[in-house]
Amino acid sequence: MVGITILITIGLKDKADKFLSILGSVSCTPVAFIFPAAFHYKVCAKTLKQQIIDLSLVFIWIGLGIYCTVLGIQDWNTE
Repeated sequence: MVGITILITIGLKDKADKFLSILGSVSCTPVAFIFPAAFHYKVCAKTLKQQIIDLSLVFIWIGLGIYCTVLGIQDWNTE
């Protein structure tokens, strides 16, 4: 796995930072923001207020994750 990562990085050359920004928005946003709110909604949220807050957080972070991914893709061909 490390070898594959090294080969990808060598192949990307000067675009590695842009690849990492896309990878971060796709993989880190769910782990850091979406999953905790979704798990709290599923396991702990008992009142309607808690459920609304949890679902609001999930949808806000999904939107921001998509937005950051789109920005990373648009930035791919810029210097």
